[in-house]
Formats: sequence, structure tokens, C-alpha cells
Amino acid sequence: MLSSEQVEKLHKYASEFKDWLKTPEGMLDYRDHKDQETYIKDRLSPDNIEKLTEDKFREIFKKLWASNYFRNKDWLFDNRIIPNGFDKIKNELIKLLYGNEAFENRYDEFRRNIKGLGPSSLTEILHFIFPEKYPLWNRTPKTVIPFLGLDVPPDKFIKHSFSKGAEYSQITRALMVIKNELTDFGIKDFIDLDVFFWHIFDDLMSKEPGIDITIIKIPEFNIDSHEAAEFYLLEVGKMLGYWTYTVDKSKTYREKRLGDIAILQEIPQFAGDRDLTWAKNIDIMWFNEEENPTHCFEVEHTTDIIHGLGRLSQLQHLYVKLFIVASEDKRSKYESLLNRVNYRKIRDRFRFISYKELAELYETALPFHKLKTKILGK
Repeated sequence: MLSSEQVEKLHKYASEFKDWLKTPEGMLDYRDHKDQETYIKDRLSPDNIEKLTEDKFREIFKKLWASNYFRNKDWLFDNRIIPNGFDKIKNELIKLLYGNEAFENRYDEFRRNIKGLGPSSLTEILHFIFPEKYPLWNRTPKTVIPFLGLDVPPDKFIKHSFSKGAEYSQITRALMVIKNELTDFGIKDFIDLDVFFWHIFDDLMSKEPGIDITIIKIPEFNIDSHEAAEFYLLEVGKMLGYWTYTVDKSKTYREKRLGDIAILQEIPQFAGDRDLTWAKNIDIMWFNEEENPTHCFEVEHTTDIIHGLGRLSQLQHLYVKLFIVASEDKRSKYESLLNRVNYRKIRDRFRFISYKELAELYETALPFHKLKTKILGK
């Protein structure tokens, strides 16, 4: 249920939205959504999905808005998605979209059997094929809903991703409450609702008096574990255009394997055996497109910083930046260790990043990545 104050604020923005839809910008934005609906509905219709080929599925994947977060879509498709096996992907997709089992079970089975397609991609596909049933769940609604002062869906889905079909159904029911409140303003299905959210996100939030867009758009992120720090290092590296690698592939954060988040599954052969042996033990590494390492990160959550410094120092002769990532209370220990004789001459090669600074970097990178994509293209 929405309070009277929430309904009043929602109607205020919906009234403005109804007028905006009549403008050239509004009509173009709406057309973009409808074109995406037409494209995905046609390519993945019951008849066409049976004739789906790997090349056609690659085209669909690259057309998804969710794939715009990745710099090299073909590499991602070839190395993260197709390894599932194309026939398996097609069969699981058919079951997800047109199967007879309960939706939550179909969604969970797809996620268990197919890696590389997360909630943003799957909800986009479901959303455009069945716009009356399934909402698109990505950063836009997760940003706009708190801005509107709404408390549906629960806060845990705003701050974190979801992984289960039952959780997506919970999100769907919550967004249905919002959508039903806006039918008098021309919002009839979840595509209309997403256009509404996108208009607020892209056109209105930065113009709201007294609103700091960099704060209101991104929720706070709490880094409280080794896996959390590695997760955000992988995400930031990806957004900044680096190829990311982690030695901790099997570790999980928010029910996601770090190996599934990293772009690279194997470390590039950028050096001889000695350097590769040391590099393979570094927690997180970022590489450029030439497969040369540019940044090396050691996360020290419960272990002593001296161990991380020791591993990083083995790569000091390479042209890379070396980082210790830890809680702020370990900074003084880090500084004192750099005064030791064996580190004193190379102390300028090292940097310390606190968990708070990493969270701020992630929060800043998200809107930067969006603006970069909007202005410079994919």
C-alpha cells in the first residue's frame, strides 16, 4: 500500500510525464522502448525461437540494453555465454519463456543451468516479450523508486541484486502497485512504467532543486568482507573498460561467483613463468586490451598487510600500479610497513585504498559510465 503522501508525489511526476510524452523528446523515448519490444518479441517469438541460431542469438544479446555495460560484447558472448552450449541456452530459454511450470521454478532453473545472463538481461527479455506481466529491473527503477520516496519493493532489492524467481515475483508485485496507481496517466503496462522511470532518471532528477544527483542516484554500498571488496574491484574495473581477473573464482558475494563477474577466466600470458606464478596469486588484476596488466590489488581483510605487500612487490619491475585494499584502521599499519628498508625505495609504487574509498569510487563510476555511454556511445 502507498501512503497519501507517496501517491501525491507519484501523481505530481506522472502528470508532468503525461505532458512530456507529447514532446518530440518524449515521443522519441517512447518509440525507442516500443522498437525494442518489437525487436525482441519478433526474434524470440514461439515460432522464431525454435529456428534461433547462434549468430541470431549473438545479435539479440548485443541488442539488449543490459549488454551496454560491457565494452567488448563479442568477447563476453564468446567467453561467458556460449561456453554454456548454444543448444542448451536455446532449450533453457524456451522453457523460461514458454514452459508450463511455475514461473519461479523456470527462472531458478535457467539461472542454475546458464551462466553469464544475469537479472538485468533476463528481466529485459521477459519484460519486452510479456510487458503486461514482467517489469524491467535494472539500475533505473532501483534509483528512481527511492527518489520518489516509495518503500516498495523492500529496501534489500534496491541496494542489492536478486537471484531467485520468487524474489523477482515479489518485485513484480510491488511495481504492479505503482503501475496500477498511474493508469489514469496513461501507464497501462510495464513498458509505460519503465518509460516513466527513465524520464525521471534521465531528465528530471538532475534538475530537482536541492538534489545532489551523485548522492540520490546511488545507494550506499557497505564493504565488510574480503569477497565484497573483490566484487566491487571487479565491477569498477569493468566499468572503466579494463579486462578483470580474480584468483578467487569460486568465492561468492551476494550469491554471485566472483569468477562469473570477472571478464577473464584465465590470466593472460603477458610475461614469463616466474612473473605469471606471482601474478596468479594476486587477488584482483586489471588488464588493458593488449592483455598487459595495469593494476594489481591485494585485499587484506583479516590477514596481515605485510603478506599483500610481499606479493605485490614481486611484480615491482613490471609497469603496473600496486594497491593494498583494506579498512581505514589498517592505513597506519600500511604506512609503517612502507618505512621498512625492503619497501622504502619502492614505496611510491604502492597505494592504499580504504573500503570507504572503494565504495565511493564505485558510486562515482556508475553515473560516469552511464554518461560516457550516452555521450560517446557504446
